[in-house]
Amino acid sequence: MTRPSRLSWVSTASFQDRLAWVLLFLCPAFFASNMVLARAMAGVFPPFAMAFHRWFFVGLIVIIALALLRRLSLPKLLAEWRSVLFLAALGMGLCGGPVYLAGEYTSATNIGLIYSAAPLVIALLAYLKFNEALRRRQILGLFLGLIGVVTIIIKGELSRLASLTFNEGDLLIVMATIAFAVYSLGLRYIPTQLTQFERFGAMALGGSLWHVPAMLAEISYRGPLPDYTSAIIGALAILVLSASLAAYLSYGYIVSRLGATIAGATLYLSPIYAALGGVLLLGEVIAPFHLLGGGLILPGLYLVSQRKSA
Repeated sequence: MTRPSRLSWVSTASFQDRLAWVLLFLCPAFFASNMVLARAMAGVFPPFAMAFHRWFFVGLIVIIALALLRRLSLPKLLAEWRSVLFLAALGMGLCGGPVYLAGEYTSATNIGLIYSAAPLVIALLAYLKFNEALRRRQILGLFLGLIGVVTIIIKGELSRLASLTFNEGDLLIVMATIAFAVYSLGLRYIPTQLTQFERFGAMALGGSLWHVPAMLAEISYRGPLPDYTSAIIGALAILVLSASLAAYLSYGYIVSRLGATIAGATLYLSPIYAALGGVLLLGEVIAPFHLLGGGLILPGLYLVSQRKSA
């Protein structure tokens, strides 16, 4: 009788689900690194050039790694180029340069508030288009999480809601939020013969391709690209390794194991990690409204994760 491999437990469904739950709490930290870095690089690295470099190097790393491991299937990639470019346009294109550009026109408060609606958009689209079940406790959890995010964004002051205004940047974030919701559902429901890594690498290169026209236009009216200083190289390293490879691969894994609605709820944790990044890197202070918001977000995430009725 053949003895089971010592690592056979890694491939079991129970282990993969447990891994997905662990990543559920790590994934938003990876996404938050992009938020912190985007603020730090404002005015230093043009938005569409930064997005192009980010996704080009991500795609290049992934494709080279797959080729070296002999895990790259060019026939499968060519067979799915349409769906790959479609998902790349959503998850890397519309959620790339336009988001960095929006930061030049609108406030972080508005960006955070609009983005906080992404899980609700995902849940609504999943219910309307794919009949993905949505229990009462999940709906309650989504709204608890939304209230928690809003609490953090408005710093616990309801009067801030009355002063919100919407401009070109806000509309760009609305577009990116909808695009990210459709991208999340596309990862789960668009059939593919590619591995997660193959699909991600192809989408990354597709995302860089989508940014080429905008980057060229950007150069024409903003001037040449800045020199590759140590700050820009360091920023690109973080964008590639944390905000891209770690964030998107973990997010895609969560979608595949737990569903788009639960995966979307991870976005509720991003403000918490962004606040921690502000404390550790920018000298900011944790305020009572952070604790109040977190106290709503975490129970909300738990309720959203309950897929069986009581």
